[in-house]
Amino acid sequence: MSVESALDLIGEILDEGKSSLMGGKTKVDADAIRQAVEEIRLQMPEEVIQARKIASERKDILVKAQSAAEDIIADAERQAARLVEGHEITKTAKEVGAEIVATAKQQANEIITKAKADADEVAENAQKWSRDMRNSASEFVDTIMRESDEILSESVDAFNKSLDNVRRARQQLKNATQKMTNS
Repeated sequence: MSVESALDLIGEILDEGKSSLMGGKTKVDADAIRQAVEEIRLQMPEEVIQARKIASERKDILVKAQSAAEDIIADAERQAARLVEGHEITKTAKEVGAEIVATAKQQANEIITKAKADADEVAENAQKWSRDMRNSASEFVDTIMRESDEILSESVDAFNKSLDNVRRARQQLKNATQKMTNS
């Protein structure tokens, strides 16, 4: 008889028992229950061995499953850490890149502003130099013209004086020639 059959038999014996009027107890066939318990004891070692084997296998399976689960969790945590680290590196790289671009734009704007200021200064200096050169050239031309006019005037005056002297000398010669011809 199997353990289950013996347990079923005990259940039937209890059901067939008679209730007593005092204390709510039931009278059963004790010999029949003892015999069923003995059957259970005889069958139990094999079933207990199987149960222990199953329990041991279950324990091994659970240990292996727990170990596998821990390995999977550890791998997932490592992968998550790598992803987070990669994300942090990417995020940091983007932030640093944005800072570099912003700095480069600022420096470019500063360079452009300085270059424009320098170009304006160079253009202003060139215009001033050009004005100064025109003024100097104009003054030089005016000076040359004035000096030329003075020289020309002096030369004309000297020429006129010389011409007047030549005319006077000529007149004197003429007068002297006439006096000589008349005398």
